[in-house]
Amino acid sequence: MKDILVKDDDLLIIKGDFLTEESDAQHVEHLLKSKQGEWKENPHVGIDISQAHYGVIDRFLYRNIRVQLEADGFIVKQLAINENGVDLNGAYEGI
Repeated sequence: MKDILVKDDDLLIIKGDFLTEESDAQHVEHLLKSKQGEWKENPHVGIDISQAHYGVIDRFLYRNIRVQLEADGFIVKQLAINENGVDLNGAYEGI
């Protein structure tokens, strides 16, 4: 899907206009980083992956990531969490 792109929490602007391009990775990143309650219209949305930093990576974290992404319309084909981060394979439905 195409959307307005953001880099380092700033809108990308080219020649005075918002840059729009493929944004699937950006949507997934925002879901992973945000905490529940940060999205005013959808307060239940958010994974807060930072809570797992130096913490326990357990089945609840896997489930939470999968449930949140699937609720957003992302089809998760493969999900792995390790010391280096999250390895995710999938796509938004209808794409």
